[in-house]
Amino acid sequence: MNLFMKFITTKSFMPFVIYRILLGILLFVLVGAGVLSPHASESGG
Repeated sequence: MNLFMKFITTKSFMPFVIYRILLGILLFVLVGAGVLSPHASESGG
């Protein structure tokens, strides 16, 4: 965690923001394409 804090204080917080946005878009695309199920963690009971 110390390395991350050092990175955002010396560089910028923007790479982390871009990474999170891209990850979110990727998840939406995978769920939309049927690759991932939004109910995968629910028990089928």
